[in-house]
Amino acid sequence: MMAAGSARWHNALKLALQKEEGMKNVFQLATATTDANNATPYVRSHILRDHIIHPSLPSLPLLLTSTDIRTPKVTQIKSNPNHRVEAHFWIQATNEEFRVSGRAAIYPSPGLKETKGIEGVGEVYDAFRSQGWDWEDERRKQFDSVGAHMRASWCRPVPGSPMDSYSDAEKWPVKVAKPGEDGYDAKNYEEARGNFALILIDPVEVDYVELGVMPNRRTKFVKQESNNERWKEVILVP
Repeated sequence: MMAAGSARWHNALKLALQKEEGMKNVFQLATATTDANNATPYVRSHILRDHIIHPSLPSLPLLLTSTDIRTPKVTQIKSNPNHRVEAHFWIQATNEEFRVSGRAAIYPSPGLKETKGIEGVGEVYDAFRSQGWDWEDERRKQFDSVGAHMRASWCRPVPGSPMDSYSDAEKWPVKVAKPGEDGYDAKNYEEARGNFALILIDPVEVDYVELGVMPNRRTKFVKQESNNERWKEVILVP
């Protein structure tokens, strides 16, 4: 059953993800440099970790993923004046495509002095702030929710930095246990958690293509400021 007041595109995305087989919740995140003389797009695979929805604004979801705060994508997002990114979902099980364009917010460890995040702006973030929502609590919860092998990926040298040999990786931790788990190492745990950051996408436009129906359908959803119409739907040629 559809949640009352929720966005039609978001209901469709959640339903499609439930039907997907294999690795669920995988999407591609696109960013770009803004150098006028050498503007370059970049794309990489991400995991959709959660849908963050304020109870008073059910039609305005935030899509939550994570990153290593040291990665180039962070600089790329910061270099964009509007902090725009695009998330691309292809759902094989339903033959549906979702291109979600929105503004990114980044919440790293508050203990980092030189690397700052991007504070979320807008009514959704304002609603959470009014209730005392703490993104650091969410960051710690999300970090502890992933597996020990995944946590170890944030306990390595800077992603994308040169290596002398593939065998250098043999020196890195294979697992990073959390407190209470066998093999817990406080130094590795704190280092990995310190590099872990949340990325939230506040959608402003969604291009939804349905290739599993005949004739094919394509709909663009554009976020509106009006409380009466949160998303304007425009039917497009597929």
